[in-house]
Amino acid sequence: MGILERTRNVVRSDLNDLVRRARNPEATLDAYLDDLKSVQAEAQSLAAAESAEADMVQSRLRDLKAAGKNWRDKARTLLKRGDEELARSALDKQLDLQPELEEQEDILNQRQSALDILDDSLEALRLRIAEVSRKRRELRYRREVLQARSELHKAMGKLDPEQDRPILESAEQGVAHAESQLEAAESMDAERVENRFRRLEAAERRRERQQAVDEALENLKQELDEE
Repeated sequence: MGILERTRNVVRSDLNDLVRRARNPEATLDAYLDDLKSVQAEAQSLAAAESAEADMVQSRLRDLKAAGKNWRDKARTLLKRGDEELARSALDKQLDLQPELEEQEDILNQRQSALDILDDSLEALRLRIAEVSRKRRELRYRREVLQARSELHKAMGKLDPEQDRPILESAEQGVAHAESQLEAAESMDAERVENRFRRLEAAERRRERQQAVDEALENLKQELDEE
């Protein structure tokens, strides 16, 4: 399974459903967080490898371009001296470098495309990990809120309903406000992760389409060469 598919599967898990069906929601979120971090570590490792490969390709490209410029400069110097035959030979050497130069440029583009996808995957994972971590804290806080509500109800039985009504109403409003803030934060986080992953999938589709076009173009070139 590719890293994009693994990221898609782990990021798009229904967090609320996961918590709702769990016997121990906090332990379930801890396990889910471990899965996310495992995929994140794999994506980071792949990104580092792709980046190293891209650096090597860029280095080779610089060498090829420098060598090509060197042969062209030699051809120019020889031509000024009137040695057209040697100038022609130098230009022929320059042209010999062109196929590898084009190949390395294609490889660099592929590496960069892969890096872009990995960067988007890592960002989606980062957002999801932050969301799950916040959800974990919210569960703990919600438990404390429920405990506070329970203690509040017990206290209500011991207070004078008329004399202490403002205190009770203020405490109840505080608990309700805390719960509404939790719900709003959950909704915003889910929408942000979903939008990020849609962009990630769109980038992957563009990359696959470009690869298909490149393959079709290469096949067409081969057909023309055979004619």
